[in-house]
Amino acid sequence: MSYISQTLSDLEKEHNAAIHTAQEKMLTELNDAQASGNFEKIQEASLVFQNITTELAEEYIKRIEEINAMNHKVVADQEPQIYTTNRADIDLNLLVYDGDRDYVIEFQKDDLIQDTLKKVTENNGKFKSRKHLLKSSLRLTKTLAPTLHEIGAHCKKTLKLKADIEFFVYQSDIFNASCYPPDDNKLYIILSSGIIERFSKEELTFVVGHEIGHVLFEHFDYPVRQILEQGENDLAPIHAMKLYAWNRNAEISADRAGLLCCQNFEAVGRTFFKLSSGVTTDSLDFKLNDYIEQFVDLEKVLNDTDHDPSDWYSSHPFSPLRIKALELFNKSETYAKFNETITGEITEEAMEVEIKRIMSLMEPENLESNSEHSEKLQRLMFLGGYLISNADGIVDDSEIQALSSIVSPKIFANCMMTIKGLTEQEMISEVQQLAKDLDIVLSVMQKLNILRDLSIISYADGHIDDSEVNVLYNLARLLYINTDFIDRVISDAQGV
Repeated sequence: MSYISQTLSDLEKEHNAAIHTAQEKMLTELNDAQASGNFEKIQEASLVFQNITTELAEEYIKRIEEINAMNHKVVADQEPQIYTTNRADIDLNLLVYDGDRDYVIEFQKDDLIQDTLKKVTENNGKFKSRKHLLKSSLRLTKTLAPTLHEIGAHCKKTLKLKADIEFFVYQSDIFNASCYPPDDNKLYIILSSGIIERFSKEELTFVVGHEIGHVLFEHFDYPVRQILEQGENDLAPIHAMKLYAWNRNAEISADRAGLLCCQNFEAVGRTFFKLSSGVTTDSLDFKLNDYIEQFVDLEKVLNDTDHDPSDWYSSHPFSPLRIKALELFNKSETYAKFNETITGEITEEAMEVEIKRIMSLMEPENLESNSEHSEKLQRLMFLGGYLISNADGIVDDSEIQALSSIVSPKIFANCMMTIKGLTEQEMISEVQQLAKDLDIVLSVMQKLNILRDLSIISYADGHIDDSEVNVLYNLARLLYINTDFIDRVISDAQGV
């Protein structure tokens, strides 16, 4: 179908109505199938519904673009302005990926993270980047590396950078680059010898621009590993997941800075290809579109029930996700505001919506949406988490804190008010009914995310009890997910 609404508010109503119609049709088919005991028909009805909702989502995004094009303006809510011009005169608030910025705003309001950051600073002091680099690597002067300094000058001009750049190299065949915490008037980029020798000038321009992006967006403000080490006895496990999710989102922002400097999307594609494959010769025939299409294969894998939960603790997005996100940025009106040669095929809002969907394949499930099923989903999360916490007979403060972090404040308050009036059996019965209601509308990936988030409750108090794990097993069975997944996600999370 195609949507015909002329405004975003009407479009949302039209979209919800279409989803509701599809759901009603599926429920009718499910009731008939259940009455006849036809299990294959039950599976077919659920699969057809998921395909329809996917198509509707695509049409929804497409119509958003069309409405914004008709109005010739961005209709999204005013976005917060949190980035200054201290380091560069470029508009970072426009350039930043929304997912990066939103996590930073959340961290700024999180007292536990802020207190942990203070302890990190107090215990470690200020890191002396230049001193460390001079001791561990070779500084590349303009005479030693004229091409690299040309790239640096170009990136500085493009990004309107105020500080000077110093380059360093260390011996390694592994393709790697990083940017060390800057001083007030200088930033430091270190590159492996392998990446300098085997990457073209355009490819290195993207790499250097990407590293500068980390500095401009102040990504050093949240050293994830140090925060988790310092806060291991204070932070809830959900903090680890959110910090790693932010770390991945931060890469998307930095990639945009890299593209601004390189201004050649195919060269960016070759860069990711080399980083992924290690192949830098002509022995493989690189085709950009073929490489981008690997995203489709990866998406299927990430939506599989055998998905590896350790992905949620990865500091970087998978390369196909990054190149897909950057392809959207390359076609956006946002990029066109920085590069006059770009026409801008999609709006900023549509771009960010689709990138958020892409990144959600590796991120915690967003439970704060206003979707029709959001309240039921969060109620299931709370009750499931409470049953896990109470399995050992004691619900302590750390477990209550973890519960509050996986549902919205409104739902948390309501659940805390009603929980005392329910017996354990009543809670179990309600969870069973909620799981039944939601099973037909949740994708496999959403179910995995729910179980992943609930798994944090089982060790929020610092240890795991067999009775808590048994509750998780039962919840997995209710959502038709193999219990092996619970074992893997708990094992991976404990290793972080």
